[in-house]
Amino acid sequence: MNISLVIITYNEEEYIKECIESARDIVNEVIVVDSYSEDRTVEIAESMGAKVIKRPFKGYADQKNFAIRKAKGEWIISLDADERLSEDLKNEIRERLGKEDYVAYYVPRKNYYLGKPLKCWSPDRIVRIVKKGKAEWKGLVHEKMEVKGKTGTMKSPVIHFPFENLMDQYRKNLKYAELLAQEKFREGRKFRLFDLLLRPYLNFLKHYVLKGCIKEGIRGLIFSLFYFSYTVWKYSFLYELWHTEGENGKDL
Repeated sequence: MNISLVIITYNEEEYIKECIESARDIVNEVIVVDSYSEDRTVEIAESMGAKVIKRPFKGYADQKNFAIRKAKGEWIISLDADERLSEDLKNEIRERLGKEDYVAYYVPRKNYYLGKPLKCWSPDRIVRIVKKGKAEWKGLVHEKMEVKGKTGTMKSPVIHFPFENLMDQYRKNLKYAELLAQEKFREGRKFRLFDLLLRPYLNFLKHYVLKGCIKEGIRGLIFSLFYFSYTVWKYSFLYELWHTEGENGKDL
């Protein structure tokens, strides 16, 4: 099969080598779309044989769609720089791709958190493998592929290292909370008092109790508490937008 690997980057020198290395033996080309990194991301990617295209960042979905359009492969594997293909997944791709009536595949992610896989961060299945021309990324943040056709599911995981440390998680969560608030604001989603009074507690309980983070010890507690804070930030930003920019916002 003719397969392209596409990755979007910005200051990913800690991750990009391992990401590309994990897929080089099953792909025919590597496309990296870089948002003018200020570290060694471009240098490392090019040394690994990737074709690097520099492009201003216009949103995650927009950047990933651009990368897909530049790919020449019949099939495309779209990874974030902090993701790796597992050996089992590569074997499964070899065995299944092009032999089934699917145009895209959901892939489970094995998420590492504070040094070990976090089992309660599941189910976490996302489209990572798609036939060219059969899907498009949608969404401002936590973007998802909108697939035109039948989808399958791989059994083997992508390995995911989402945060370098807790400070990195704090910065990313704060950034994502602001972006999601902007997306909700543009869609006309109004702020409600419930969003700050109860929703953070419900999200905490959802992860800590229902998803089983309570079984993960202190790591699971910290992860769930970050979800509490993330929810507070997201709806606080949404309130701010309606209060300062929305119609009759001053009355909120």
